[in-house]
Amino acid sequence: MTVLCRLADLAATGAKEIIVEDAGIRRAIFVVRHAGGINAYFNACPHARLPLNSVPDVFLDFSASFVFCANHGAHFEPGSGKCLRGPCKGESLKSFPIRVEDGKIFCADSDYTLGA
Repeated sequence: MTVLCRLADLAATGAKEIIVEDAGIRRAIFVVRHAGGINAYFNACPHARLPLNSVPDVFLDFSASFVFCANHGAHFEPGSGKCLRGPCKGESLKSFPIRVEDGKIFCADSDYTLGA
């Protein structure tokens, strides 16, 4: 099981970007902590497939209530990934499989490894 990060790594911004690899293809994901728990998503806005963040590990809006796309202003529910406001309203972020155990966040799919 691949360890993506520790829960403590989310303390500063509430989120952490991680590069994973599957079959030689590197992709950015992010893990986000919110009131309902911990979720992970691929770092690509459904509107234009651009990364959501413009600053490393910053994915939440100023209120820390929503995942925010820095490119087009879309707001997503952190627990479901559903877009509530912006150009992709009604669409959702693509989730990434994780599990949390002993203060660590693991990839729940054995096909993924950490990208170099």
